[in-house]
Amino acid sequence: MNHPDLLHSQRMSQRLWLVLGLRFVLFLAELGVGLWSRSLALLAGSGHLLSDLLTLGLTLLAAYVAKSQARTGKAVKENRLEGWVALINGVSLVAIALLLIYETIDHLQNHVSELSLGLPVLLVAVLGVVINGITTYLLHRDQHHSLNARGIFLHQVADVAGAISILLSALVIYLFHWTWADAATSLFVACLIMVNALPLCRDSFRVLAGQPPKVLR
Repeated sequence: MNHPDLLHSQRMSQRLWLVLGLRFVLFLAELGVGLWSRSLALLAGSGHLLSDLLTLGLTLLAAYVAKSQARTGKAVKENRLEGWVALINGVSLVAIALLLIYETIDHLQNHVSELSLGLPVLLVAVLGVVINGITTYLLHRDQHHSLNARGIFLHQVADVAGAISILLSALVIYLFHWTWADAATSLFVACLIMVNALPLCRDSFRVLAGQPPKVLR
């Protein structure tokens, strides 16, 4: 690894630590208010955030290993490590999307009347849009640097759309009491997660097979 690449890797790691801290704060807020309000949309967002936190942790671990092995003859092992981390990332996204779809269907059939939404949900939704805007800005410049950076950015794109949809559904429910909007938002987030996960799984398999991922060509 040459000096410019090492410097870029260090700066990317610093940005990832900042993103990790911001997303952990948002995870606690969405999980706490989601459990209190029984908002499936907020719980869906917190579940996706938990996957993000695990992915960020694995990516930082991979970056540490790559830095410690920055010498001749280690590139293949680094690429395989990156491929495995990206595969875990993609599979976790698919699993979360399927779980959200199942929970949404069950929610629509049995639990719509249990929602207790109000101003706290609206405030958390606003917080989600703000934090996701900041982290998107921090991650955008690194998305073509590596497969893992691309995977994290895809998580982020889904989170931005999810945060905006949660905000809109919270407004609709708060103003008009249309509680079905909560489950509809969760279903939208699940579909968005799935759309982002499948290309990431494809590219991780390509890396593990020794081929370059399409997103980095």
